[in-house]
Amino acid sequence: MLLRIDLRTAAAIAALWLASPDAAWTAAADPLLLSARAQGGWTAPDKELHFAGSLAISASLRVAGRGEGESLGAAVGVGALKELYDATLKPRRKGRGASWRDLIADVLGAAAGVALVKALDR
Repeated sequence: MLLRIDLRTAAAIAALWLASPDAAWTAAADPLLLSARAQGGWTAPDKELHFAGSLAISASLRVAGRGEGESLGAAVGVGALKELYDATLKPRRKGRGASWRDLIADVLGAAAGVALVKALDR
């Protein structure tokens, strides 16, 4: 029970922070979001990793007996926390900034993981 609350709370905080127009814990010169070009294409290897990672997290949680919403939320929450890291703590030399495309890949992967386990359970 405690783990579920922590994951949901962390996901909610990360989502609110990323959506906030005043989310500027970083230096003023650092953008919160990467430019569309810097985020890479929709089929870039980075997006494939986000999709696969979220699929693995949500499917694993479903197999372990967690609910669909909890599994989806946990996987997306992990992705949101990763983007929060990218926007605030990632070294500047590695291209600091969050990516909406990464978050979308996380959501799609998490949904695919839940759907996959649901299809296999029939």
